[in-house]
Amino acid sequence: MIFKERLTTRQAQSIFFIIIGIVIVYLTHVNPSNFRKIILYFALFLIVMSIQAFFEDAIKKYKIVRAYNSKNYDSKGEKQIAEYFERKNIRFYLHSVIKLPKIFWFFKLPFIKVKISPDFFLPEYNVFVEYWGMIENPEYKKKQFDFKKKLYLDNCIDLISLYPKNLQNLDWDFTQKLLDLFKTRKGIHRHWK
Repeated sequence: MIFKERLTTRQAQSIFFIIIGIVIVYLTHVNPSNFRKIILYFALFLIVMSIQAFFEDAIKKYKIVRAYNSKNYDSKGEKQIAEYFERKNIRFYLHSVIKLPKIFWFFKLPFIKVKISPDFFLPEYNVFVEYWGMIENPEYKKKQFDFKKKLYLDNCIDLISLYPKNLQNLDWDFTQKLLDLFKTRKGIHRHWK
């Protein structure tokens, strides 16, 4: 499966900084200087933080079971979104199946998994995209929308929700939602007056 073959950008950066830290430690032993202890502590700090970042990124809250990239769309809206991703050269997987831990009250049940199939997964951004095309249907809203939204929220999974009204100006709406998501990941909250 493609997700096990590639490292994420954060994992690749972590490996790079681990190597840099090891080289700095080696150089401090070969060429002792007045600032040897400071440089050594910096290198060890760099190595420890890089290892932590690597494993934080490796342990995800979800597991992708199957990743499809077929052309079987459930609606015209999904097809329009997929064509938009292709035009913008955004790599995506359509209807990948993921396993999430079941949450009962505040407890995650470790051996009980729930399988859901989001509309799109964007591996370059580590984001799921759901197109809620039938949001006007009360039965769909009760069964699918509320259930999936709660699962994404409970498991802290990044989700971009697109609605039929977003299709008219898809480029602007998707870009704004993606930028807002990146800002919340970085902790940047701007409130305009």
